[in-house]
Amino acid sequence: AFLDQVVTAMYNSQNEVQRKQINAFMTTFQEHPQAWTRVDAILEQTQLDLSKFFALATLEHCVKSRWKVLPAEQREAIKSYIVSVIVRYSSDEATLLRTKVQLSKLNLILVQILKQEWPHNWKDFIPQIVESGKTNETLCGNNMQILRLLSEEVFEFSLRQLTSKKVETLKESLTQEFQ
Repeated sequence: AFLDQVVTAMYNSQNEVQRKQINAFMTTFQEHPQAWTRVDAILEQTQLDLSKFFALATLEHCVKSRWKVLPAEQREAIKSYIVSVIVRYSSDEATLLRTKVQLSKLNLILVQILKQEWPHNWKDFIPQIVESGKTNETLCGNNMQILRLLSEEVFEFSLRQLTSKKVETLKESLTQEFQ
């Protein structure tokens, strides 16, 4: 409820000073090393899409900036949580349509994780995503979206963010998986 009030005030306030203060508060929250641990509760408890998007942006910030320093069990927990929410949000057409914005953000976060974990620490990602796609059409469609995003990241956008050796490894792995 408090986060919903803060987010609503951020986007609806006409007071520039108040918006700057709220933005500073939200940035401080996002940068807190444990902020990501609140994301699941926010997603489950809030009804406000803007609050959900803020929570996912917080998780994305953690993945991009702190992934390598998180203990392995926390990385695994985040990975499992993201996969489970993606599966839940894309398991039927009605849920997919209702959660489309959050699902898109979750897909992007998953791709950020894949860029760091796959293929070395998540060798069976491609077989897992192919197998889960057999469950139903909407999940299969979302899985194709994830693969498209991963392919774009690896083949088009990765040079800005990854070492050339990592890019080459990802390209080789992606190519080998689909031969």
